[in-house]
Amino acid sequence: MAPRQAPRARDPRPRGSLDRRTVAATAIDVIEEHGIDSLTMRALASELDCGTMTLYSHVRNRDDLIVAILERLIEELDVVAHTSHADDGWRDVLVRLFGAYRELAERHPHAFELLALAPYDAEPVASHLESVLASLERAGLSPDDARRVLGISDAFATGFLVVRARTTTRPGAVAGASTPLGDLRSVGMYERGIEAILAGIEGTLTGVTTDHRSSI
Repeated sequence: MAPRQAPRARDPRPRGSLDRRTVAATAIDVIEEHGIDSLTMRALASELDCGTMTLYSHVRNRDDLIVAILERLIEELDVVAHTSHADDGWRDVLVRLFGAYRELAERHPHAFELLALAPYDAEPVASHLESVLASLERAGLSPDDARRVLGISDAFATGFLVVRARTTTRPGAVAGASTPLGDLRSVGMYERGIEAILAGIEGTLTGVTTDHRSSI
């Protein structure tokens, strides 16, 4: 007589208690604790205390999981909250937005890199950047100038923050080390860099009056 098979383990998570946002948030936690290479569908299902097939009902595959993570990071960045002040000039908009960008990098230094290095023309990043460009145009920039400003300033911010995240989260690293070289990756240096970049770009613009309302 063939031995009886053990009953299949039931999914301990209550039906309907899981959604795409929760999956993405948990995936970010996994990345921060164990690194991006540890993020597999099986590991994530275990972390969520659900079956792998349940997970696939919210994200189609690992690539779609990365998209869900990007969606969650962009949602957390909250562009609207940082660009909807009616009296702001374009420099004010970017100072506030790049400040939020830095805070996001500090909360999620490992997962942040997925957003920082994502292709500009892939969703959901493309829609996110279009939203930022629209806010810069509302603040007085022409479409061409808005793209120029965003491209240059984002290149600086992204490069700085990725290097900062990698150097301050490595084993034995001390954030804000009190040495002259340690200050090169400090928050203050980042903020001064943003100020310098925006001030320098302003002199090259063709379709906007110098913005004297900015604090920089």
